[in-house]
Amino acid sequence: MALEFYKELQAHAHNQPDHPAIIEAQGTITYRQLLERIEGFAGNLDTLGLGPQSKLAIMGLNQSETLVALLGAFLKGVPVIPYNYLLTAQDLVYITQDAGIDLLMLNPAFIKEETRPFFAQFRHRILTGPEQDLGLPEETTQWFDAFVKQGDRDKATLRVQRDEGVPDVILYTSGTTARPKGVGLNESQFFDNTSGVIEHLPFVPEDRAIMALPLFHSFGNIIALVFLRAGGTLILIPQFQPKSILQGITEHKATVLPLVPTIYSFLVQLYQRGEYDADSLKYCISGGAALPHALLATVEKTLECTVLEGYGLTETSPVIAVNTMQHGSVVGSVGPVLPNVKVKIVNDDGEEMPQGEVGEILVKAETVMRGYWKKPEETRKVLTEDGWLKTGDLGHLDEQGRLYISAGRKKDLIIRAGENISPLAIENVLMNHPAVAEVAAIGVPHERLGEQVKVCLVLREGAEATVTDLRSYCREKLPAFMTPDSFQFYDTLPKTATGKVLKKQLREEAANK
Repeated sequence: MALEFYKELQAHAHNQPDHPAIIEAQGTITYRQLLERIEGFAGNLDTLGLGPQSKLAIMGLNQSETLVALLGAFLKGVPVIPYNYLLTAQDLVYITQDAGIDLLMLNPAFIKEETRPFFAQFRHRILTGPEQDLGLPEETTQWFDAFVKQGDRDKATLRVQRDEGVPDVILYTSGTTARPKGVGLNESQFFDNTSGVIEHLPFVPEDRAIMALPLFHSFGNIIALVFLRAGGTLILIPQFQPKSILQGITEHKATVLPLVPTIYSFLVQLYQRGEYDADSLKYCISGGAALPHALLATVEKTLECTVLEGYGLTETSPVIAVNTMQHGSVVGSVGPVLPNVKVKIVNDDGEEMPQGEVGEILVKAETVMRGYWKKPEETRKVLTEDGWLKTGDLGHLDEQGRLYISAGRKKDLIIRAGENISPLAIENVLMNHPAVAEVAAIGVPHERLGEQVKVCLVLREGAEATVTDLRSYCREKLPAFMTPDSFQFYDTLPKTATGKVLKKQLREEAANK
């Protein structure tokens, strides 16, 4: 019986019942209240006629109900699928059918005239917020607060019987490929991952984390679970926006800020205007994409805190490595590998590379997924017979065992006239330019050279730079063969829900011109 997180929350509810677990716009929820809500939610799931194939989808913002539903489903043993609400309608329909979802917890903000038929098809719905008439079948629609209060907490730990092989959570990829892939993971894997993270980041109950990362994503999900294990406080920010984040830090005296690099870039620009107070911040945690060296230095100088970069994949529950509080930031490194994770660096033939040499990063751990949901062929492409996961990222290990993402994604490597060019190296150089706010280097097809280097970038507000300026800058800082062939200015770069730049989309746009 997997009750790992429940037992930790029971201990917090007993030892610090009135300590705030969650702060949101609607108020504060203590650890005692959080445990009661989780038990109430789990205890009432039986009334929904759960079957061995039942699954609960969650479509919410960063709100307490999302965490209550996730942990309540863990407690009951009902598989959970968090919806990425920024996916297309077609992808949401596909996920629903692919996973076989019959239950839904929903924020009414997502109900529109055109989406109502989709939401009406679920066997049962639980809606958050104040009760109102939304045109959904009343007999199979309940409201979250009443649902929790009516739950029999004594039945919370009576586990549902489900089909063999069904994971506790299915996290779907963002759909940058033809169809989103479902990553099957279990509560025990999340628990093991939080244990490894806590070794490097031993948060305490006095710590307060800004939770602006979407909770449907593995990065936001694991930070929330780590903090709840630590007995700390989560400050939920519904909108992934720099202004809301800085307001949250100022008002609630946050000590920890986990974000993706692109958001840090805009955050420091806004903070420099002097309207906010970030004196309480101790640590910024960066993940989801490579953190440019110049941006790391800017964040540490501007916010006067330590930036700890980490690395992980949804397929690894998700954290693989993260820099430690003890040693602080190490420029270019995503930190030592977690103590319960193994990493090796291999060449294209699968042979292990000597320390310091660049190759593909392979990972082996209990936290690695068992496979993609209903996709055995896709699973075999990334999982070796002896259990190593091929990450598709290029990196190396130093003499201290710290991991570096040396050249970014293997598929993003640019090969021009036979020379391997790391887009990450180009991006790190350009992020040092005072006029550049965002940058992505991509390879575009070329008849004679195979590929050329194109740089897509966004300038800082009020800054100016010409293509001639930027090319000259690159010639000074980079080897001749890495100098970009072309530049294109954007108002903003296309991104995923978590702020990762969509290079695939940039390449497609460039190829179609």
